[in-house]
Amino acid sequence: MGLLDLVEQAVGGSANAPHAKVAGGLLEEMQQRPSGLGGLLQSFHQNGQGGMVQQWSNGQTQPANPTDMEAGLAGTGIIEKIAQRTGLSPTVVKTGLAVTLPILIQHMTTNKHLTSSGELTGPQPEPHNVLGSILNRLV
Repeated sequence: MGLLDLVEQAVGGSANAPHAKVAGGLLEEMQQRPSGLGGLLQSFHQNGQGGMVQQWSNGQTQPANPTDMEAGLAGTGIIEKIAQRTGLSPTVVKTGLAVTLPILIQHMTTNKHLTSSGELTGPQPEPHNVLGSILNRLV
């Protein structure tokens, strides 16, 4: 069972289903990229959005602006890839990332799996476990 199947099972018709689908699509996409989530954070830093990553790492997980997601991920193609994976529009994906990415980054840095600069620190958790933590905060 894939991550998106798990999302569908967990949230069904919930109002937060699009955000949850984006979270699942993001985690699937990160599994396909050699740089993974660390590379995503490095993209935010390179694109002048490192301050947001630092805020998320410090526990400030209120939703970000979808425009900031687009700016932070510029040149990565991640938004488009998640849209393809999930069948959601790029606009919905950016909105979903604005909600889920702060939660994901906070989870990964607080649990010492990743530094705020994007460096991996030790063994990485199973994507299903990470997705479960995100879904618990969304639904």
